[in-house]
Amino acid sequence: MTRRMRIGVLGYFGIGNIGNEGTLEAFLDYLRAQHPDAEILCLAAEPDQVTRDHGVEAVRLMSYRPGPGSGAVLTVRKALSRLVDAPRIFRLVGRTDAVAVPGTGVLETSLLTQPWSLPYWLFLTAVACRLRRRPFALVSVGAEPTGDPTTRFFHRWTVRLADYVSYRDEASRATVAAMGAAREDARLYPDLAFGLPTPAVERERPDLVVLGVMRYEVADHGRSRGPEAVRAYVVDTTRLIADLVAAGRTVRMVVGDVADLTLAEEIEQRVVREHPEVHGRVTTSVAATLTELMGEMAGAGVVVASRFHNVICALKLAVPTVSLGYAGKNARVLEEFGLGELSQRMDSLDVDLVVAQVARAGAIADEVRPAMHATAQRFGAELADQEKRLSSEVFGAAAR
Repeated sequence: MTRRMRIGVLGYFGIGNIGNEGTLEAFLDYLRAQHPDAEILCLAAEPDQVTRDHGVEAVRLMSYRPGPGSGAVLTVRKALSRLVDAPRIFRLVGRTDAVAVPGTGVLETSLLTQPWSLPYWLFLTAVACRLRRRPFALVSVGAEPTGDPTTRFFHRWTVRLADYVSYRDEASRATVAAMGAAREDARLYPDLAFGLPTPAVERERPDLVVLGVMRYEVADHGRSRGPEAVRAYVVDTTRLIADLVAAGRTVRMVVGDVADLTLAEEIEQRVVREHPEVHGRVTTSVAATLTELMGEMAGAGVVVASRFHNVICALKLAVPTVSLGYAGKNARVLEEFGLGELSQRMDSLDVDLVVAQVARAGAIADEVRPAMHATAQRFGAELADQEKRLSSEVFGAAAR
């Protein structure tokens, strides 16, 4: 009897980040279509949630994941757990025939990723795959510069040890090359979420602005200014919604992470309290998957978003999009769709500029939509090409 190939899929999954879960969904769709006989083992942050959401076997990647408010004792436990993680990940890799990291910003640090968390676990996995002679693939991953030398070390060697590497944009490839891990065989392929099915547009709502809310705690020299930044964001977003409604728009708020939902509800309550005239013109969606998010955006006049995969959902639908980004990736993907003028930084939010950009996006909608559709179709074709390469170069090698 021939043993079934077992594919390990690694990522920070199961923690409520809708973009990460959508990326995993897209990759699992590919595996189920092209490798239906393969067994899948997901190495995740919260395996029980992954199994519930995606129907695959999952195991915790790390030996210990502390909850919020960890004290000194838990800090010691966390440090000791990192020693245990090395043999643990070596054993987990031994349960697979190949390991793939599907998309997401695994080589980014813009959301205060600590070096001894995901960068460390990725490095351990790359080493374990090399020692056990298992193919290790980084698939359409994103990267951002980091000033932390430990993180650079882990990222550099993770890429050097990988058997297959593709980046979601040229800036990510250049960033990793600047870390000392340039690879001539590294390819460029779009974010995996562009491969998800696109829902049909049932009704056009040119007056509707879909506003993505994000609880973003601004990084300041490696520290978080969370409460201060969030308070300022609530004030600015409240004013933005009131101004959009005054301009004749209806606003629907969406989120990109479960952590954003209470903030969106707070903003809705505040704007209705301070501006009673918006009552009935602003709502908060509870969409919890990228497919559901696209359903909320389909037919909208404009999308204003901060989280990267909210932006991707809008672009897939060819809805003119304004980006309030926290990292360069948002501006870069907008450039690909011909919308580079509709971008600004989230941590220096200019409400008047956003209102002007929304007006501009609506004005150019008919002009830019054909090119946006063409770009989305091209991205889908490029991802199909990558799937063929993965099946041949990574999983084909594992099967042999």
